[in-house]
Amino acid sequence: MKSVYAIALITAVCLFGDSMLYVALPTHYHEVGVSSLLEVGVLLSVNRLVRLPLNPVIGYLYRTISPRQGILMAVVLAGVTTSLYGVAKGFWIWVIIRAIWGLAWSFFKIGAFLLILNFSDDTNRGSLMGKYNGLYRLGSLVGMLAGGFFADQFGIGTISLVFGITAFLAIPAVLRYIPTTHGTVHQRQSVSSFETKPWWLDSRVLWILASGLLGSMALDGLLTATLSHVIVIRYPAVVKWLGLTMGASTLAGTMQAVRWLVGPWISPWIGRLSDRRWRRTQLLAFTLGIATLLMGMIPVRTPFVIWLILIFILLLVSSLVSTLSDSVASDTASASSAVAVMTTYAMALDVGAAIGPTLGYGLEALLGTSSMYWGSTMVLACLTIKWAWTAWSNRKQSEIHALSM
Repeated sequence: MKSVYAIALITAVCLFGDSMLYVALPTHYHEVGVSSLLEVGVLLSVNRLVRLPLNPVIGYLYRTISPRQGILMAVVLAGVTTSLYGVAKGFWIWVIIRAIWGLAWSFFKIGAFLLILNFSDDTNRGSLMGKYNGLYRLGSLVGMLAGGFFADQFGIGTISLVFGITAFLAIPAVLRYIPTTHGTVHQRQSVSSFETKPWWLDSRVLWILASGLLGSMALDGLLTATLSHVIVIRYPAVVKWLGLTMGASTLAGTMQAVRWLVGPWISPWIGRLSDRRWRRTQLLAFTLGIATLLMGMIPVRTPFVIWLILIFILLLVSSLVSTLSDSVASDTASASSAVAVMTTYAMALDVGAAIGPTLGYGLEALLGTSSMYWGSTMVLACLTIKWAWTAWSNRKQSEIHALSM
């Protein structure tokens, strides 16, 4: 259990710089030698794109190296790349730096997934996944809140150097709390229909991979990357509070930060709730339905305060969707090839999150701001229907099984 908490908090510290970029780069890109919002979209995506070929390699490496070695390498790479955000200038230099950060995140994410599988079973998997998601996103809280504010006040360079140095301070925690040996996930895999055919041919695996990709594209990639930009478009006037000027980066960062602040409470709560039999798919369908309605409200002209409240609720719901989706994927992996399924699931998340920013800014350039959010609404609606049908089918199967006993 300590290892799960430790890897979440270590990841949080190393996430400061990356999270800061999502609220600061769309409004401060000229400071780092980037010339357009389209290039911003590429930079916010490239770290995920490089993980597509890297994730299978990292998954294979975790069969031969210890969790401690993998996470230690990730921390060093995170510290180097975050520090370079403060001094590097030019689009192509930033592409290289963001690609190296993508390598670091692959070590973090796959290592965490496998560690949770090693310490969990069907009765606590959702709870542990929720605790991990809630805690590591505290890094997004600090990165977006402090990063957005100080980027507005002093620029990206100074805060990037501070965040980079902070990442290196996580090394002692890695050496103390991350295990040097692999767990016993393969010994606890249950007998199921997965054993009768390859995992990549099972419809349950394919559906959770597709859901992870599309949900990540709409909620993690597009929404997070375009939030500060859409605030400027919809409500260009800055906010005055306590004598301070609150720009779009600060406002978007504050909303995201409050979301991550409550994450350590709401993510484990939804995880524990989902550990009950058949509850996981029901809750996933329900939260996706709420996300669909709220995403559809973004293009609708509403009073500023109400609009911000709706956006904030959507951010909270997206955290619940992420925890539930990860838990369903872990259920699938625990009955199949754990390393292969979770590595592929991590890749699907990366594909979606990588497509999101580029697709969002691309759709805006071609069709306008509203179009990118209507498109996301349609994607989420399709996922809602799919998981509602799955939840209904699971319930019917459970009732038939109960009657036959």
